[in-house]
Amino acid sequence: MPMNKKKTISILLISILLSFVLGGLVYFLFLKKHYGNTKESSYDSRSEVYWQRLQNRPEVLKGEGYPNDLRDFLETLRGKESYLWKGDRDKTYLHLLEEYPDERGHVLYAVYVAYMNWREKSLEIESSPSLSTYEKLTAVNRLKEEIFPGFLNLLLFPKHPTSPPVLLSSYLEDYIQRNPYSYARERKRIFLRKKEELYKQEKWDIQSWESPSFYRQIVNLIYEREMKEMTDEEKTFYRSSKIEELKSDFWN
Repeated sequence: MPMNKKKTISILLISILLSFVLGGLVYFLFLKKHYGNTKESSYDSRSEVYWQRLQNRPEVLKGEGYPNDLRDFLETLRGKESYLWKGDRDKTYLHLLEEYPDERGHVLYAVYVAYMNWREKSLEIESSPSLSTYEKLTAVNRLKEEIFPGFLNLLLFPKHPTSPPVLLSSYLEDYIQRNPYSYARERKRIFLRKKEELYKQEKWDIQSWESPSFYRQIVNLIYEREMKEMTDEEKTFYRSSKIEELKSDFWN
């Protein structure tokens, strides 16, 4: 094997490994530095006991008398606290105890405090100029898992087939920003490998949610150099052929 080819493959493998550990580094270097122990800040003194109990029996939130759509309930409550009660958390607490005058009120308050904690920290991450889109998405997802483990995470943030394509495109964009001189074949290989990792056993379902704009963006990123000197008509034809090629290669 020629030395140049060996060198190219070595550089590619190193880039892939660096990309895989990127999410972990973002979490430990950014989240831990700025936010400390996220679990400890998921409640206040009025909700501590109920929040701890909820970790052992989160399925209670699916029981009778609890909101059917918990995420929507929390967002509605957030709006009331912000606009009706001018940010007064005490009024939110009293409101919940009036509406749910038993353990449910305390449990829902504990979840609300944790949810607002997650939301506040997520907004800080998303507004950070030092992080790429992929790093932000990765950090926010890790924060969800930290504050809302297991059942709570699935209940509040149910998986949706549009999420993997969003993460995939941001991953490719981040890779290209870090490797601006990479060749199209390397970018394509990175894209297909990450797609396989993210889609796993849900390939058919997730791919059915991929929008035309998603593939246009991917082709523009991978073949940016090749399309640079093309006319608009040439780009349209070239892009269409590459989209079909990417779809076919994923299943082969």
